[in-house]
Formats: sequence, C-alpha cells, structure tokens
Amino acid sequence: MTSRLEFQNESGEGSTVQHVTFMEWLSGLKARGSNLLVTGEVPKETSAEFSRTLFGQGERTRILGLINPTTMDAESYLPGTSNRPETQVIDQRPEYRAATADDSTAARPTDIDRESFRSALVSAIEVHNDRNGGFEPAELRLGLDSVEVLEMNDDLVSLTQFLRGITALVRGVNGMAHYHLRVPDDDPMVDELSPLFDARIELRKRPGRAEQRWHVPTLDETTDWVELS
Repeated sequence: MTSRLEFQNESGEGSTVQHVTFMEWLSGLKARGSNLLVTGEVPKETSAEFSRTLFGQGERTRILGLINPTTMDAESYLPGTSNRPETQVIDQRPEYRAATADDSTAARPTDIDRESFRSALVSAIEVHNDRNGGFEPAELRLGLDSVEVLEMNDDLVSLTQFLRGITALVRGVNGMAHYHLRVPDDDPMVDELSPLFDARIELRKRPGRAEQRWHVPTLDETTDWVELS
C-alpha cells in the first residue's frame, strides 16, 4: 500500500525533506507511535478496505471502535477474525431515532455517550498493555470509524479534548491509530482537527478505483494520488 507513495517535492527546490523518502518518514512514525486522520466522502466499503490495510498483518493488538450506526460490521474493518484474543471490538453504535418536524435530515443517531466510549478505549489499551508486558513499536493498532459522530451540538471543543486524550495515550505506548472523519478534505472540521495528528490521509473514489494521498503538515509535503491496494 505505501511502497508506491512518494512525496511530490521529494527532491524539488525548497522541499523540507529533500533527503527523506516517504518510506523513511513512515518508518519513523512506526518507531515513535502515530495518529492518522483519514478524510474524504467515500463509500463505507472503501473506508473498511483502507482500515484493513492500516490495521496491518501479522501478530498485533488491534482495537476497533465503532460508533456510527450506519457503519459496516466489525469483520469488514479487520484483516482477520474479530474473535482472536489480541483483537477487541468496542461497539457503541447507537440506534437511529425518528426525525422531528424541524430536523433537516430524515434520521439521525441518538447521542453518543462520549465519556463511556473514551473509558472503554482507555481500558482496552491498558488491559492489553498490561497483558503483553508493554507494546513493541507499532504493535498496537487502534481504529475509530467515524469521529464526526462524536461532535454533538456543534461542540468541537469537546471533540478536540476527546481526541487529544486518545492520541496522547496511543503515542505513549508507541501505537499507531487511525481515525476516520467522513467529510470532504476541505471541510472546516478538517482544518480544526488536523493539528492533533501526525498526518492526514485523504481518500477519494473514482470510476473503477479508490485512491489515497497523504498530507504531512510538519514537513509541508503531500504525496501523489495512488490507488488503494
């Protein structure tokens, strides 16, 4: 998936990473822990496919958090079965409620208990960390399906606080986490939340294929678009 990605200005004049390849930069992320924001309005199947890639292969601890009532089943997001002892699914998808007359949409989810969800994520990471006697770099893989669902009553401040706590915990155990934000990459919410993350992965769906590109604000670099694989 990442072997074909390159920074657009890798050797160009004014590039901040003239001597750093994308793979070298990614290796650094894996060594120290990272948090990745995944943006773009793409089909649920595309998001699930990309999550399977980010969760990685081999023996890892995988924690999947589901909060969007319209999302696919957990198995769609994981590279293997969810019944393994090193895999944990935190499923807090609420039910849809009927819309009222003044609602702008036909239906919307009931409120998420954000504190309960946070506690479940923290507990899962701590339990697996204790069980394993600590994590090797990039051994922990965490994925959240739709963080925009956690923004309730236009309270972006509380959502930022929630994400800041989870991202700090992931970095503290050298894990790698990805957070789907199912909005266009030019949505104002993306600008607000991006500083919390090490990089942003933009997805798009084109006829016959889905594509990705990575944005790395700290290096002022962006990759070319490449097909998901």
